[in-house]
Parts: sequence; C-alpha cells; structure tokens
Amino acid sequence: MPEEREKVIEIKADGQLVAKSPLLLIERKSGPVWAMNQLFIAPGAPEGTLDQVMKQVEKLCQETGLKVWPLDPQVIAYCQKHGELTKIWAWKPTN
Repeated sequence: MPEEREKVIEIKADGQLVAKSPLLLIERKSGPVWAMNQLFIAPGAPEGTLDQVMKQVEKLCQETGLKVWPLDPQVIAYCQKHGELTKIWAWKPTN
C-alpha cells in the first residue's frame, strides 16, 4: 500500500490551472482503493482536459497497483464510455 494517503491531479494549460481532482487512499473490506472525489474543470478549459486527467489517474493506478473509485458523475460517465478503464475501475456499476 502506498505511503501517501492523498494525491491531487492537476492539469494546466498556458500556465493556468484548468482541472483539479483530489484522490484519497481509503481502506475497504476488499482492500485499499483511490477514492476520486469532485473533479473541477475550469470554464473554457481546452478540449481533451478530461482525457488528460484520466490518463494521470490511470498512471497512478498502474504505479500503485490500486484501482480508482470515481464518485464524480462526469468521471463515472467518462469511465462508462471508455471500456478500457474497466481494469482500474473499482466497484463499476452493473447497470
């Protein structure tokens, strides 16, 4: 289990912060998982910002060997559209 209990994903464009999401390492009965809370994307953020966020989340999951539990509706919708993220998605909804 990673020693760091919190990670923050940040995306910048032209030196300005355009997206940010905190991930907290929590312990579940089935084991540790990264809980991805709110995702903040600035109005006018470049197209593909959410893709960049999720690439960083995927990298974190690969580095730590843990899955992510997305709690933000836009991240859940993104994961539903991108079946390749099933390998890092903890508690994927069945419907």
